[in-house]
Order: sequence, then C-alpha cells, then structure tokens
Amino acid sequence: METLAPSILEIRNSFLEKFKNEKLDVISKKLTELFDVEKDPVKKIVLLASRVETIRKRIDQINQDENKTKILQQRSNEEKVVQAEIDTEENEINNSETWIRVIMKESSEINGVRFPEGIQIDVTEDDSKKLIESGKAAIIS
Repeated sequence: METLAPSILEIRNSFLEKFKNEKLDVISKKLTELFDVEKDPVKKIVLLASRVETIRKRIDQINQDENKTKILQQRSNEEKVVQAEIDTEENEINNSETWIRVIMKESSEINGVRFPEGIQIDVTEDDSKKLIESGKAAIIS
C-alpha cells in the first residue's frame, strides 16, 4: 500500500536504480549514511522511501531463504522416512523365518508350551528339524 506521491515514487525508483547491482544490506547502509547528511526535506523523504523499499526487499529475500530452508528440511525428513521404511522392510525380509507345519506324533513340550499328540502346529524351520529328528513330529505336506 503506497501512500507517497507519484513524483516521490518516481524519484525513489530512479534513485534505487543506481544501486541495482549492490547487495541490499550495502544499499541500506548507504541510504542511512546519506540520510544523516542530507538537509533537503524532499530528498530526505526520497531517502526514507528508498530505505523502506530496501527493507521490504530484504524481508522478502529473508522469507524466500527461510522457505528454501524449510523445503530442504522437508525433503530431508521425507528422505529419512522413506529410508526408514526401506530399512524396516529389509529387516522384516531378513528376519522372516520359514514356518513349517508339523503334526505331533507324541505329546511334548516345546519352548514351554505343551502340545498333545495329533495336533498340527507351525514351527520355525530349526524347531521342525529338531522335532523330526527326535521322532516327536512329522512334516505335513
């Protein structure tokens, strides 16, 4: 919302055009120095208007930088989540055991659980080998 006279805005814009290749913080310092020594009230208004415009541009620049940082952080977080999901899936695949269904030939206790003769249970491959070798179970096809 501009409330300055169009003539002041023209002078401000032409004045700032001289500094278009400078960094905003350098322009701000130069404007402050010029304002401190200027005696003409119209030129002081132009310098103040130029400072305000420079500050607006600096704020926009800071906001853009912060938005870029937020976007980079979001991307990084998304990548971490995806990598965690991949790691979880890999662990599940690596940790998955082969289960084999066996029928108990005689009543037995396995890992603290009692199983009666004739019951069908799913056990890990290692447990199935132990049960079959001991003659307590047989594989069901």
